[in-house]
Amino acid sequence: MQDWPELPALGLLVTLSASAQSIGQAAEAMGLAQPNASRSLRNLERDLKVPLLRRSPRGTELTAEGHAVAQWASKVLDAYADLNAGTRAIQDDRAGTVRVSASLTVAEYLLPRYLTTFTVTHPDIDVGLAVENSAAVIAAVREQRCDLGLIESVSLPQDLPAEVVGHDRLMVAAAPDFATAWTTPIGAAALADIPLLVREVGSGTREVLDAALAQVGGASVAGEYASNSALKIAAATGLAPVVLSELALRDDFSARRLVPLPVQAGISLDRELHAVWSPGRRLSAGARALLEHMVRVHD
Repeated sequence: MQDWPELPALGLLVTLSASAQSIGQAAEAMGLAQPNASRSLRNLERDLKVPLLRRSPRGTELTAEGHAVAQWASKVLDAYADLNAGTRAIQDDRAGTVRVSASLTVAEYLLPRYLTTFTVTHPDIDVGLAVENSAAVIAAVREQRCDLGLIESVSLPQDLPAEVVGHDRLMVAAAPDFATAWTTPIGAAALADIPLLVREVGSGTREVLDAALAQVGGASVAGEYASNSALKIAAATGLAPVVLSELALRDDFSARRLVPLPVQAGISLDRELHAVWSPGRRLSAGARALLEHMVRVHD
C-alpha cells in the first residue's frame, strides 16, 4: 500500500480534467502551493508509470491516458468521501444530533453518499450511525433508540411511518468458472434447488429472497453469513452462487471476480429501501432535514 497514489495528487488530476486550465488553477482550487502541486503530479506520473500531462510553452494539459486515469481517480475520491462520511458517523464517541440505525447493505452502499452530500448543506448537524440487520433496525425504531431507521425489507411494519429513499434489486452471482454452466435464465423452482450463499434470517436481503421463492419451498442454503464481504469471498472461490444486492455486487462484476447469472423475469427480486421512524416520537429538525435530503436525492 505504500506505493498507492496520494489523494491530493489524484484530486489535482481530477480538477485538471474537470475544470482547471493549468496546474496553478488546480492547485488554487485545492488550496495547495503550485510548486507542491507540480511535484505531486510528477510523482504521480513516476509512480503510475503513465504519461499523464503534456507540457508545452502554452501550458499543461492532460494526455489521453491522463483523462482516463482522471476518470478512475474520481471514483477513488468518491469512495474516499463515502468512507470518511460513514466512519465519522459510526464512531462510538460521536453523540450524533441525529441517530440513524441502518441495515448493512444500506449502510455500506447507500448512506455514505447521502451523508457526504448532506453534510455539505448541513455542516452543523451531526449524524450518529449504528449498523444492524433490518429486523434489529425496526426494533431500535420501536424502542426509540434512534431517530431514523433505514431498512431493505419487503414487508413494512404497519405501525411505523415510512418513506422510500432508494431502489435496489437482488442478483444471483458466481465465480466465472462456475457461471459457464449457467447460460440460460432459470425459473424459481430451479433456483430453489440450487444451494446458495445467503444472508442471515432477519436481514432484508434474506427476506426478499425468501419471499421470491416462497411458492417453491424456499431457498436451499449452502452457507449463511451476516457479512456481504464474507459471502462474496465465498462465492469467488467457486463454493456456490451468492444472492446479494446489485449495489453490493457492482465492483465485483466490474473486476470480474463474480459474474451475474441469468434468472427468469418472473422472479421478484426488486425492492424499495425505506426510512422508518416512531410515530410516538416527533422527528427533530435535523432528522427531518436528513429524511427530506435522502428522499430528494433518491428522486
